[in-house]
Amino acid sequence: MRICIVKATNQIIEMQSRAVSGTLIGNAIAQGYNEADIEEREVTQAEYEAALNLDPIAIAMREAEAAAKALEQTKLTSIQDNLPSWNVVSNAVDNITNLAEAKTYLKKLSRVVYWLAKNSEV
Repeated sequence: MRICIVKATNQIIEMQSRAVSGTLIGNAIAQGYNEADIEEREVTQAEYEAALNLDPIAIAMREAEAAAKALEQTKLTSIQDNLPSWNVVSNAVDNITNLAEAKTYLKKLSRVVYWLAKNSEV
């Protein structure tokens, strides 16, 4: 396997598993890179994975994925922390006896639907 990187940043421009020497340099030059700024090298799978750990684009993508997972986990935790049992919900509906109580309950229910639809508490 061959990779082509930007020397100054370690950004991987391209990887090909069956490239011939010079192919990736030619592709990078065709994309507008300066030949003096790039390097093509043959790497093993382990060396490719090590290069990905230095690539700022790959690092940013991993960090964005981790942030998205953390946000989703925070949302799920918040929902679980604020979600009463079904018995509590059922009893609340059964205990509505007047319009004011119905409005209060309907507003709480609307808030949950809004939260789920918008994917945000606010």
